[in-house]
Amino acid sequence: MHTGAVFGAQSILILIPERNVGFAIAINSEDGEAALGLAYELLDHYLGRPYYDWGAAWQTFVQQRDQGAVAVLQQQQASPVPSQPSLPLERYAGRYEDAWYGPMTISRAADGKLMMNFTLTPGMTGELTHWQYDTFRVDFRDRLIEPAYVSFALDAEGAVDRISLRPVSPLADFSFDYQDLNFTPVAAE
Repeated sequence: MHTGAVFGAQSILILIPERNVGFAIAINSEDGEAALGLAYELLDHYLGRPYYDWGAAWQTFVQQRDQGAVAVLQQQQASPVPSQPSLPLERYAGRYEDAWYGPMTISRAADGKLMMNFTLTPGMTGELTHWQYDTFRVDFRDRLIEPAYVSFALDAEGAVDRISLRPVSPLADFSFDYQDLNFTPVAAE
């Protein structure tokens, strides 16, 4: 079994070799519970299992997941710790690199704000807004790219040692795998 999706469309491919069965489901919607419900009902049919309303089960699961995520987001929005960044903003600026992604820059804009630019991904540029401590929030210009929390870890001398990210929303699609990024400063040439 494998699933795939792009904005506005999803697909599921299922193979049951020992039954000589294979099927694919394609849907021009982002409501995955409909496609998954149908896929699981077909699996039950071809495996000789009793009927179960997988569509309703997936709808219930998604509703509960969404309600939990909304509660987390509301709590996050309501509870940043009143704090200031440890460093003057210009000390966060610089060139950084992740072994997997590549280069990223943080710079000061003319208005003094920090800007983050994932140089290999068009549209993945955004303003950093202080959240709490040494964590900022970036909202990208391309609104299809999930906002993220950007956390700066400092070394013993008070310089940026590394930058980690995580999506703001607990419902962010897995393709926004910010947690796998580990940016480190690029040494000045």
